[in-house]
Amino acid sequence: MATIAEYLIYALGGGHGHARRGLLLQQALAQYGIASVVLLNPGSDIHFPVGGGPRHYALSLDDDRLALLLRNPPSCLVIDTFPQGWRGEIDRHHLARFAKTYWIARYSKNLGDIPTHFGRTLLPYPEGLGEWDRPWRPVWKKAIHTGYMVDASHWKIANAGRGFTVLDPEGRCSGRLLSAFARTAHRVGLDFAYHRRLVRPFEVAKLLVVGAGYHTFYELSGLGIDVRFMPVRKHYDDQFLRAGRFGLALSHLDQLLPWLDGPPSGRFDYAAPDWSRVAQALEV
Repeated sequence: MATIAEYLIYALGGGHGHARRGLLLQQALAQYGIASVVLLNPGSDIHFPVGGGPRHYALSLDDDRLALLLRNPPSCLVIDTFPQGWRGEIDRHHLARFAKTYWIARYSKNLGDIPTHFGRTLLPYPEGLGEWDRPWRPVWKKAIHTGYMVDASHWKIANAGRGFTVLDPEGRCSGRLLSAFARTAHRVGLDFAYHRRLVRPFEVAKLLVVGAGYHTFYELSGLGIDVRFMPVRKHYDDQFLRAGRFGLALSHLDQLLPWLDGPPSGRFDYAAPDWSRVAQALEV
């Protein structure tokens, strides 16, 4: 059965952020009456509600599970983060099957050569606040800044109370580290709480997040709460670069007490996503 979708959104990757960005883009396109299909790594969307448009699951664009979809593919291909594909499978032959091709250039380490063969490049950052270290040309001079492609509406956290909360989605904190957190919090008169997931609304005076992925970082930084991040080493994502540029990285225990005992931090200079600009960039 031929697809009626106009766009195929390639959102494969090792974390949930790729899925989130792809599904947000699918929602944005739907508001303009544009049908799209999102290609996801199996299990990457477990935290996201069903509905909103078709999803296909695969490990690469060459996955046999996509044979029927790609027999008569959508006319436009949008690739998130990995221009050569998450498994390095995408070449010019794959791109030639689509009338239009787009690359969402979220910063990534170990990327290889910067491609010049996409029809258009979208930078998911406000102008002047990107994470790329240098202006690669000819790609960057024609790229379109869209603002952060995030949605913080699922976070229910208020800046209030006398609590210090550690959010550790991947369970990386040892018992010894948690004890050090608790002792330091009590030393300055803060209640201490530890969570793997925030499943209900919370009030916090200080929030420490273990990890600083693209969505986690920009969504939480824009809520007006006093937040710090403990960056985690990843193969592609440079969380130390991201959190360090805004002075929100907490990488050593000796940084904890001055932060917990200090005044609330100023509001992060947050730039909401401009989905109309995204649609314009995708020639919707």
